[in-house]
Amino acid sequence: MEDWAKKRLAELEAAAPAKRESKKDVFVKVPLWWIEAATKATRAPQAFVCVWLLYLAWKAGRASFPLPNDRLAKGGVDRRMKRKVLAGLEKAGLIAVDRRHGKTPIVTLMLR
Repeated sequence: MEDWAKKRLAELEAAAPAKRESKKDVFVKVPLWWIEAATKATRAPQAFVCVWLLYLAWKAGRASFPLPNDRLAKGGVDRRMKRKVLAGLEKAGLIAVDRRHGKTPIVTLMLR
């Protein structure tokens, strides 16, 4: 009976999927009010846009989501700055933007 158990264990180990090494990303938990205050103090609205994009993707539960101007305006980012930041992030391959004339753009984060 012991031989059967060893044989069965070997079969199960061979059939089991190989364990992958996890590549753990480092995360920081920061209140959005703090990011907003920091970006205003440093006059760096681009940073607010980046953090806000990550927040919206998390809140939507998916990588694609609409990005209306009013959400960023609360953080001190006007539509020209929004357009500039989105273009830069898109050029870097970090996001894709579906621009629709006269409508809110749909942003897709390119997370690996």
